Amino acid sequence: MPHFISSIQVLPPSTIQLIRQKNCLVPLHELVEINVSYWGFDHKAHQGILIVNNELAAGLVTIFHSLYLHKFPIQRMDSMEQFNWDDDLAMAANNTSTFNCREVKGQPGIFSQHSYGRAIDINPLMNPYVNGEDVWPITGKEFADRTQLVPGKITKNSLVYKAFIKQGWDWGGDWLDVQDYQHFEKRAHGEKRNIHGYPKHN
Repeated sequence: MPHFISSIQVLPPSTIQLIRQKNCLVPLHELVEINVSYWGFDHKAHQGILIVNNELAAGLVTIFHSLYLHKFPIQRMDSMEQFNWDDDLAMAANNTSTFNCREVKGQPGIFSQHSYGRAIDINPLMNPYVNGEDVWPITGKEFADRTQLVPGKITKNSLVYKAFIKQGWDWGGDWLDVQDYQHFEKRAHGEKRNIHGYPKHN
């Protein structure tokens, strides 16, 4: 297996320009681009790109180093620029991603932790977002049954879960109102999402 390769660097000017057009709340100096090796579904090494909050960059590199050494499979890891910042397209492509300036699904006006570079979605097709009978991506419905044995799946017994939890991240699969199996987040100042969900608006 090829050696693990990683780097942490400032955002390219082209990316900065695109983010500015989206009027995101996060100060751009808080974001960096990391490049990490990952083990693909094709049993080969690849290089992936993630845009993250600079406070989390070194820890994420450590996590992905461990995942790579244990050959945890990841299908794709492309910047959301490649999907025109469209979360649905990225999920359908089973793309592992981090920064994306957008609202929380079903919660207009509330910005996702992805908007601050403080969340990551891993293999979203086989680790879908489940809200009752609704599943995203739609093509991930067959994976809503968490008893299935599929590559790239996240459970509480999996290496990926243990690696993120060890570094203080929270898993969306532990939430009670929805189950966001693809999602890990680490909020600023040690804040935590209410596991029961957001307040209901009239």
